[in-house]
Amino acid sequence: MLIKSVLSRLSDAASFGRGKTPVDAAARNAVEALATGSTPGAASGSQLRDILAQYDVTNISPQKFSDLLQRLHQSGLLADKDYQELSMIRLDLDRDGVSPNEQVNLVETYTKKLKSLEQDSKEMEEKLGPAGVRAMDATLRRRLDWLQKFSALHASPDTATINALA
Repeated sequence: MLIKSVLSRLSDAASFGRGKTPVDAAARNAVEALATGSTPGAASGSQLRDILAQYDVTNISPQKFSDLLQRLHQSGLLADKDYQELSMIRLDLDRDGVSPNEQVNLVETYTKKLKSLEQDSKEMEEKLGPAGVRAMDATLRRRLDWLQKFSALHASPDTATINALA
């Protein structure tokens, strides 16, 4: 899957770069990975940057998040499987009572969900069992990872563009 392989190097944005902000370095590395991939890197990288520049997952409504996913999927940057998994974020927001036009910080929301699961792990194990808690933890981590990658590329599109052309 293109976007997953491109962005997989960004799982810990704070560990990237020297002398630059972690977000700049993370975005630069994501685009460089895209440019050296097996797909037409420059076109895909440009299209990815253009789309993500318009959507800030740290300040986005559920409706706009759905729009983002739709655009990534329609452009071929997001495989069906990943589209389906990321669409579950919208269901989570609906379940949490977030209205379709309410602004939300998805990175913060999923960071809190993960911390909450860690704090309540014993209680959750009683309800779901150890395997259920591990599965839930893995799901939350995957979603948070995607959101952090989207955020990194949104926050630094100019740096990513410069490095993609270099």
